[in-house]
Amino acid sequence: MGALQAGILRGLTRRGFRPSRIVGTSVGALNGALLAFHPGEAGVEMLANVWRDLQDEHYLKINPVRVALRIASRKLYLVRNDFLQKLIAEHILIDEFSATEVPLHIAATNLAAARKHVFSEGSVSQAVLASTAIPGIFSPVEIDGDFYVDGGVTANLDLETAVELGAKQILAIDLSHCFEVPDPSNVMDVITRTVDIVLRERVDHDVRWLGKKTQIALLQPRVDSGPGVGDLSQAWHLLEQGEAFAERIVDDCFDSKGRLQPGTFGENLSIPAAGDAVSA
Repeated sequence: MGALQAGILRGLTRRGFRPSRIVGTSVGALNGALLAFHPGEAGVEMLANVWRDLQDEHYLKINPVRVALRIASRKLYLVRNDFLQKLIAEHILIDEFSATEVPLHIAATNLAAARKHVFSEGSVSQAVLASTAIPGIFSPVEIDGDFYVDGGVTANLDLETAVELGAKQILAIDLSHCFEVPDPSNVMDVITRTVDIVLRERVDHDVRWLGKKTQIALLQPRVDSGPGVGDLSQAWHLLEQGEAFAERIVDDCFDSKGRLQPGTFGENLSIPAAGDAVSA
């Protein structure tokens, strides 16, 4: 769903939107980091090209033998995250928060402390790897002696950090409400649905509470059905749909003077089923 988010950023930027600060979690950390280094239209075009190029990739390559060996040897992960490390290295040339053109803050989850940690200095690539380290899939990332996993565990939409940083207006792209999870038919469906409920409830609670302190424009695009974890085959179409969504709702998000309008802005988007033709 990061491609959908990138498309929204592309559409907003083309209409003149420029963030003064970026807070990112999980895939939002990856998109946010690239945009922080390359703000403006050139940056979102680069971001769009990243997702286009990923369409034929399979970043979760499950080798049953290797997975079994890692379980037997008590490894902390099932799959190496070399793919993501390479991707970040290709697009972040000066690996320091101080080198970004827009101030950047990345949320990850500290395993030992069992709470959110926000990175804003040091290595950007390590912070992104930590924030995108899906628990149980990718290895926790060690930074200064502590281990970190996906920021979505503690802050899937980190409005709190933006408010603490003094934001008076927040434009938030929420991916937790993107698609409906079907009724459970097995144990994994029950687990997936449970996690989905927790994430949505957290977002709804934070918007209600923090909306009393600042103006929040919450963008909630929805698709018919979500791609599977690691499935990037719909990346190009999701990118296009995200951009079109931004174009349609941008006039509702901002008044004639460019001031942000608080509220929730959602819309159902049509994503082709597997096997359907995808425009290029």
